[in-house]
Amino acid sequence: MLKKILAGYGSILAALGGFLALMAVSVGAGFIIVYPLWKLADANPSAYTVIFAILFCALAGVLVLRAVRRAIALDRPRFFRSLARKAVIVGGLVSFVALVLAHRVALAFAVLALTAALYGFLAFGLSRETGR
Repeated sequence: MLKKILAGYGSILAALGGFLALMAVSVGAGFIIVYPLWKLADANPSAYTVIFAILFCALAGVLVLRAVRRAIALDRPRFFRSLARKAVIVGGLVSFVALVLAHRVALAFAVLALTAALYGFLAFGLSRETGR
């Protein structure tokens, strides 16, 4: 009976020791990674900003390219129809804002109406099977 109690406490202490070891490794790894970054940010903020902007853009690019490759592999025509719809929306909104800022409001609203019509054609006018 005493053996069972000691074994129970032993397993609890082993789990607690493993948890504390994991915490120590995590804190140590965090310190090893974060301290040099903090020193770089403190010593040279512009270099830190450029380095992390490049790393962030590279990571975002890799993630987008993976998603695009997967989408093209699954259904190429559907991907390009989706891409065309997004390009119409973004292009129309950018044109609208640019024209409003250039004080050509009437033309801006014409572009907005044309964007809505073109998006409607791409989204609802084309057959989903053939794309025609």
